[in-house]
Amino acid sequence: MLSETDLAAPFRRLSRFRAAVFGAGIACGLFGVQYLLAVSYSGAPAAWTLALSVIALAGGVAYPAFLRSPSGRFLVLRVIGGGMLGCLMALIHAATLASLAGWPGSEGWTALMLGEATLLGAVLAGCGGALTTPIGMAAGGVACLAGLALMHGFARLALGGNPVPDGILFTVAGIAGVMVTLLIGAQLELYGLLIGRSHLDRFRILADALPIPVMLTTADSEKLIFTNEITRRQLIRADGTAGLTQVEGLYVNPDDRQRLIDTLHRDGAVEGHMVEMRRADGSTFWALGSARAISFDGRPAILSGFVDITDRKLAEEALLASEVRYALISRAANDGIWDWDVPSGTVYYSSRWREIVGAEPGRRLNSLDDWFSRVHPDDLPALKAAIDDHLNGATPQLDIEYRLRHGDGRICWMQSRGIALRRKDGAPIRMAGSQADITLRKTYEINLRNAAYEDRLTGLNNRAYFTHLVDTRMSEESIRNTAIVLFNIDQFRRVNDTLGTASGDALLIAFARRLASWVKPQDALCRLGADEFSVWLTEVADHRAATQLANSILSDLSQPYTLGDAQVPVTISAGLATASIGGARSGSDMLHNARLALDRSKQLGEGSCSLFDEQLLAETKLRQRLSRELANAGRLNQIYLEYQPVVALSGNGQDRVAGFEALMRWRHPELGLIPPAQFVPLAEEAGLIGSLGMLAIEHAAREIAQWTEAGLANESFSVAVNLSARQISDPTGVQRLYALLDRLTLPVGRLKLEITESVLMNDPDEMAETFRGLRNRGVELSLDDFGTGYSSLSYLHRFPLNVLKVDQSFVTRMLRSPEALRLVRSIIELGHDLGLAVVAEGVEAADEVECLRGLGCDYGQGYFFSPPVPASQAEKLLRTGLIQPRP
Repeated sequence: MLSETDLAAPFRRLSRFRAAVFGAGIACGLFGVQYLLAVSYSGAPAAWTLALSVIALAGGVAYPAFLRSPSGRFLVLRVIGGGMLGCLMALIHAATLASLAGWPGSEGWTALMLGEATLLGAVLAGCGGALTTPIGMAAGGVACLAGLALMHGFARLALGGNPVPDGILFTVAGIAGVMVTLLIGAQLELYGLLIGRSHLDRFRILADALPIPVMLTTADSEKLIFTNEITRRQLIRADGTAGLTQVEGLYVNPDDRQRLIDTLHRDGAVEGHMVEMRRADGSTFWALGSARAISFDGRPAILSGFVDITDRKLAEEALLASEVRYALISRAANDGIWDWDVPSGTVYYSSRWREIVGAEPGRRLNSLDDWFSRVHPDDLPALKAAIDDHLNGATPQLDIEYRLRHGDGRICWMQSRGIALRRKDGAPIRMAGSQADITLRKTYEINLRNAAYEDRLTGLNNRAYFTHLVDTRMSEESIRNTAIVLFNIDQFRRVNDTLGTASGDALLIAFARRLASWVKPQDALCRLGADEFSVWLTEVADHRAATQLANSILSDLSQPYTLGDAQVPVTISAGLATASIGGARSGSDMLHNARLALDRSKQLGEGSCSLFDEQLLAETKLRQRLSRELANAGRLNQIYLEYQPVVALSGNGQDRVAGFEALMRWRHPELGLIPPAQFVPLAEEAGLIGSLGMLAIEHAAREIAQWTEAGLANESFSVAVNLSARQISDPTGVQRLYALLDRLTLPVGRLKLEITESVLMNDPDEMAETFRGLRNRGVELSLDDFGTGYSSLSYLHRFPLNVLKVDQSFVTRMLRSPEALRLVRSIIELGHDLGLAVVAEGVEAADEVECLRGLGCDYGQGYFFSPPVPASQAEKLLRTGLIQPRP
């Protein structure tokens, strides 16, 4: 194979030193010849002869300078310069011989000598280019000697008259001609090599710059002629032998090489021929080859190049495997596949997709309209919006459920999922996904939701449904021209307690049916709790129309109900809220407003309907303000205590002060005195009742200590402070209460803590343990408002109680109601049987006092004796000792 190394070898064999020595030798030879001729033939002056010889010497030394560069740039310059120098030397030589022979007029001999001189110049000119090879050096030397001998032979013939034999002359001339011919041939071969090398240099530079293997092989593709750098680095083995010359070893499959040759012979070129090739280290790779038949150095050859496509091949195989897996998974998942080319708008639908939607066999489907035209009109806007949101980057993927009309006309539920493929700038170019028929699952969900949203007793919607409805109406537009009415059956527990739960259930069913007769199909009727119902009215003009309708419904619902053989009269309370008044902006606001209106109805009395209006809105804002400011009221000394006397009911009519009940008061700097009924519920809602209760105990303990130190408190004297249900039920609050009592230094029995009856039923075992902890710290316990709760009498003996307080609702009615009187008598007897002192609350008249004395009640408390008074007036009452009843 021709390589750069082989092409440059002749030029490296002749060094600059050898060229200079060779030239110097020629110059010395010429100098000697000129000098000898000048001396032997004419005896010419040595100075003249020496000058001519120096000129010849200068020419001989200067000429080898043209041999220093083997490149083609100085080829023409060397030929021209060599010829001119040879002709100059020949002319000088001929002129010298002619002058010595005395030929100034001999034209024939002068022409002959000039011809021989020209021949010598041509020979020397050829030597200038051919001396770079061994053959050229030998041929040039022989030609020079033959030319000189021929010229000197003629010269001697002319000067001496001694003829030279023709045979010798012809022999010498023939040798000179042959040598000149060989010299010219060597020169032409050198020119060819130089031109070929110039073309190969350009090819090598271009080929080495390519990032792919390029090779030039023989026409049978068996031998390598040329390879570029990346080919030698990747495909040729380190020894450079077998891999360098054998092409067959580069192909993993020998048939690939044969197919390449056959295609070249048939078409003259090959494009995109995929083959598997072997690297120098033995590893294999996939390549995409291209080849073309060319002529190189007059012989047919094959020029080929190969692009490594291993990564693409692996990616194609992985993609094929992924597509196979995806197809199998899709078929196993029973999903239909869709693939949307976003720029063109073309959509591919799989056969399963077509089957799911019931498309006609053979019908062409390739657009979004083929999909959207089947979607339910009510669900189509949501589907389009979901797709647009994903294309715009608002959602990570498409996931939506919608209804679709099947080809057979039935409505099916579908679920579509998809994801978009994007360019680097984020623009979508493709979106693909799946569609599954979820009709069966959706049917189950709807049935379950209906069951979850249904009240089993009445068949109405339940609280969960109403809550869902409220959550979906979260804008002013969604509640426009609507109203919410809440109905509550007053004293429903009394019906259950007196007539039984079966009668209570029958009442609820009858109530629901009567209420349903007033509700339109577009309205929502729900049962929110045991005895609470709601109606969300639609198409309501304003609050006046809603109020009129609510009152009409309330009037009908308040008619007696037939439960078995009995006619049961009931009263109904209602709360109304509308979107047109009250500042509601959502369904949750309306429900909150309706709840506040129902609370006000209960405060006003049974059987009333209240509208959440501007007045109630102002009250609500006031409650919100008080809730915020109550947190700092204790720290700002706005909370204080008033004391209402607890009077011992003696048989002789001398009523003395036995103690006090401490009642909390709040004096607001701007709003004045805030009644406990207004701020205590706020404190419980805000979680402040615990800290306020601790504050009340500290104030009461301080007053007890002062009155005891002043000698105003006897051994039976005590002050009662109310404890809230939240305070006594909270373990943390109980521990804080224990810590406060441990810090106080009060005599045993001086402090009483009052709890309501409902507290006892909140984990009785835990309450009993808490009460024992309080008794161990010297605190007595009073059960307040007894008779209004639902505690079991069997539990009373389990609690370490000291006092039983009769609720004022029984005391105020006992003179008018025999039933109430019997109840008060029973409570007093029960308390005494349990060893408890009994206090009657709400005593307002003298005859009530006398009745209580007759029943054996121990203590009385109420406005008949004294209203709650500040601590200073309470101290005066203690100093007096006796209570002067109010007239």
